[in-house]
Amino acid sequence: MNLQQLEYFKKIAETENFTTAANLASVTQPALSKAISKLEAELNVPLFERNGRNVKLTSFGEAFLKHTNLALLEIEKGIRELHDMVNPDKGTISIASTYCIGAYFMPYIISDFLKSCPHTKFQFNHESTSEILNDLKDGKIDLGFYDNIDDLHKHVEIKSIPVKKEEYVLIVPKNHQLSCQTEVSLKDLKDESFIVFSEGNKDMMLSYSEFIGYTPKISIEPNEVSMLGGLVSAGAGITIVPNTPLINTNTLSIIKIKEDLGYKTIYMGWLKDSYMSPMSKKFRDYVISLSSNSYKLE
Repeated sequence: MNLQQLEYFKKIAETENFTTAANLASVTQPALSKAISKLEAELNVPLFERNGRNVKLTSFGEAFLKHTNLALLEIEKGIRELHDMVNPDKGTISIASTYCIGAYFMPYIISDFLKSCPHTKFQFNHESTSEILNDLKDGKIDLGFYDNIDDLHKHVEIKSIPVKKEEYVLIVPKNHQLSCQTEVSLKDLKDESFIVFSEGNKDMMLSYSEFIGYTPKISIEPNEVSMLGGLVSAGAGITIVPNTPLINTNTLSIIKIKEDLGYKTIYMGWLKDSYMSPMSKKFRDYVISLSSNSYKLE
């Protein structure tokens, strides 16, 4: 068994087609088939059910793929570690955040960090909180940023720390009847139409009802958080959001809410007792320093 056979096996499992996998691996289809046949002979089990050039994993193949992915990931991490040892001031930082946090929090953090470390490269994805936590556990990302950690007890391998706390506010268009108010009560908004960000398949109507204490009238449920400000500015409705620097006060009015809605807390997480590149550590420590200074929790 060798590394090349494992890489071939993974590509076939992903594409379910020998020809496609051979093209991706830059190898002839007969050579690919021969490599897999040798691997199956060594393991003494069939890894694929063949139907011409199309295939699918057997139960043996499904079990072996999990270990193959881990093995290839470890090799990749080992190569990264060696590169980091040679060039500690350069490197790639792999991070993921929820859509909301990625829209208004991460751009400032990353751009400021790049001013002092311009040779850094970032791999950045938007994911749900559960996907981020799983990717941290699997070693696919270095750092994750999220705000919903109700089930964090299930992820004991992950270290999570709060790095930002934001107050919830109401935003309305400048021509709205409430725009001149500095504070408003939720009970006074029952006749208003709300714009609610719909992330993934969450039941946003239910969560929003719990959030404000009654079932609101929902006018629009955009699936892009960046659309909220524009829709409110256009008069399509009002919304409750964390108070961030990205709110355009030229077209929107920010109003405090009398009731205590708590705070939106942003957490940064990483895998405990796992290798982290010098550059990733530097970025992690940079974010932590911001949380105790300009982004200090109240």
